[in-house]
Parts: sequence; C-alpha cells; structure tokens
Amino acid sequence: MPYAYFWGCFIPARFPFLEKSTRVVLGNLGVDVGDLDGFTCCPETSVLKPAEERTWLLAAARNLAIAETRGLDLVTPCNGCYLTLKTVAAKLSADAAALAQVNQALQRVGLELNGRIRVYHLIEFLHDVVGVTTIRSAITKPLTDLRIAVHYGCHMLRPSSAIGFDDARHPTKFDNLVRALGAVSEEYDTKLMCCGGALSPVGSAEEAAAMARMKLVELKSRKVDAMTLSCPNCLMQYDVNQFQMLRRGEQLGVPVLYYTELLGLAMGLEPEELGVSMHKVGVEPFLAAFAALHGGAPQLPHLDMGAVQRCAECGACVHDCPVVRVDDGFNPNTVMKRLALGDVDALLTSPDIWKCVDCYVCAELCPQNFGMDKAFEVLRAEAQARGIRPSGTAAQLAAFAKAGRLSEVAEGPRRKLGLPPGPKSAIDDLRVLLADSAE
Repeated sequence: MPYAYFWGCFIPARFPFLEKSTRVVLGNLGVDVGDLDGFTCCPETSVLKPAEERTWLLAAARNLAIAETRGLDLVTPCNGCYLTLKTVAAKLSADAAALAQVNQALQRVGLELNGRIRVYHLIEFLHDVVGVTTIRSAITKPLTDLRIAVHYGCHMLRPSSAIGFDDARHPTKFDNLVRALGAVSEEYDTKLMCCGGALSPVGSAEEAAAMARMKLVELKSRKVDAMTLSCPNCLMQYDVNQFQMLRRGEQLGVPVLYYTELLGLAMGLEPEELGVSMHKVGVEPFLAAFAALHGGAPQLPHLDMGAVQRCAECGACVHDCPVVRVDDGFNPNTVMKRLALGDVDALLTSPDIWKCVDCYVCAELCPQNFGMDKAFEVLRAEAQARGIRPSGTAAQLAAFAKAGRLSEVAEGPRRKLGLPPGPKSAIDDLRVLLADSAE
C-alpha cells in the first residue's frame, strides 16, 4: 500500500462513522490506503505547542518517521492533524539544525526522519491524487442541483506558508469536488470563517457556539440543502453544537455531512453503509431531497412529514420511553429517522413499530408538540391495512370479530365469587352498525 491513514484522536474516539464512510468510499474508488500501528496524537497544535513546543515537535516528527520507515505517504481526514504534520514537516525541511536535533532524539526509539514522505489532507488527496475526473466517473446518483455549502475550515488552508494545498483567500478545490457530484457549491459570506472550535477547551463554550451559530444562521437563510466539511472539530461545532441549540428550542435545521458521505451517496451507496444516521442533527431532510432526485421515497398519508423530520432530528424524549429502559435493541428515534427517509415498506414489517405501548409520555414531553406516538399509530394502522400484524394482535382481532370482546366472560369464577352472570354481548347489533358504517 502506498498510503497510510492518519486518523488522529477525534475520529476513532468520537466519530467512527466518519472513518467508516472514508474507508468505504476510498475502497470503492480502488485506492490502496491502509493502517499503521504506533501513531500518537498528531499532537494538537493549539493545546500542546504553547505549553511544550519540544514535545509537540518530537511527537509529530515521530509520527512522520513511522510512516517514512514504511515508505508510506499519509492521508488524514482531520484539519488539525494536517496542520500539525504539515507544519512540522515544513519546519524541519527548512531547518537542518532542528532536523538534526530531532533525529538525535528519534535515535533513542530507533527512528530517523529524512523528509521523504508527503502528508495529504483527504480533500487534497481526492482532488490532486485521485482526481476530479475519476470521481466524476464513479457517480451513479448525482446530487443534481442540490445546494451544498462548503466549509473549508482554517487548517485545510492556513497558514499557507506550511499548508500550500489551495489558495488560502480564494480556494476552489473543495468546491470542485462538490461540483463533481453534480451539486451546486453555494457561495456565502461566512464561507472562510473559523468554526470557533478552539474556544471550547479554554472555557469559552458560549463564544464557540456563537461562532458556529453565525454560519448556521446564514446557511439557514440561504436555504441550502446541506453543509459539507472534512474536519472532526468543525463537525463538533456545526453538528453537536447545533444539536444543543435544537434541544434549547433553536431550529436551525442545517444538515452537516462529511464530504465522503456525500460522495458515497452519489456513488450509489446506501446511507446505512456510510453511517449517516449517527449524526447528532439528523440529515433526513437532505436525504429526502436526494431520494426525490432518484425516484423518491414512499411516504405515509395522515402524517405531517415536516414534524416527523423535526422529531427525527431532535430525539429529546428517547430516554423517557419506558420500553427503551427494558429493551436494549429498541430505539424509537431510529424508527422516526427511517420514517423521515421514507423507509416505509421495511418499517411496516419491523417488530419495532409494535413496541410503542401508548403511554403518551413522549407526547407530554415533546418540545415540538408532536409526540412519536402519532407516527407509531399511523405505522401500525398501515401495517394492519396490509394484513401485517403480530400473532397476538391477530388473535385479539379475531376474538373481537367473533364476540365483540377480546375474551370470553369467565362464568365459573364469577359464580364462585357470587357474582351475577356476565352481560351478554350484542355482537349482532355491532355487526349491523359496522356494516352500515362501511357503506
């Protein structure tokens, strides 16, 4: 393999679905990228460099030397890792004395760094190595005219003295990759603005959220179909922080997807293969727009699908569901997400739609004034209309059709208790009534 992944810390620990989509997409493109053992944190520049610059330098140099020993160029889907590794590689390439000092230290662990490998950001790798033409030829379900807002993130571009991937002031390469999918790359005012993620670790979480909000508010006003990026820290800002805003009642509703997720969908891969359901802010509105381009997806009547999508994105009442507490395999929010995607036929045969116990807790607590119970009721009704029902439900229906009751009166125990005979069921009258109603 000529290339090795450098995943960094955030993706394996917090966002493994980003690793999934990257592996699947590059594998389908026939790119030979593998894994190496022994890497540490890149390490993160804003945290470690000011406190321990020598540690920061040696740790990064050691990571580079591990790859160089194997003769493998590095590919990283993380802006922060890209910044550190590119900056250290550039510094040591330009400073022979510093490189000699680093190698003197690296000898203690049997390594040496000569600067023979290259570090690629994933977006750089896709654009410059795989190529836009190759990507375009792999598209089977284009994102025709969907409006996608590219977020480069600071360290994909800056500092240009070390990065050199694209024009730091007027970048185009990420936009080119979006256009290769058939989408429109939306121009907007805050396009090159920092996400603000570095503020949270230093105790300025409110300011970090405010920076994220500025871009999200603009994108909401422009009614884009999605934002795309390729940095886990930026995803934290625009997906996780947006989810917190949603839970506080702020409806921004901007789906945020990694570029590899968009690329995988355009290559004809299913959302489940890419792990897109693991985003905090549901991407169902985007997937519905995408599905509409390619034959659409079945929907159910009698449901406000906008409310369903908001419910799928929220998930605030999931842990209040009593069934969730006793059934580890049941997640009502997963049902809502599948419904929002139009996965109706599969849902109707799923046992999950019968696990709602009609306790109405979700309805009472729902910040959307919707309640998942409505969706479960409609799903069960549609399943019944198609003759799909659990055996216990079928038996109860048969009993009702026979006697107008779900069970026969237990006359023996009643006599033993001195109770009068049970009232007779007027099943004939009920049948006449129901026949008239049917007419």
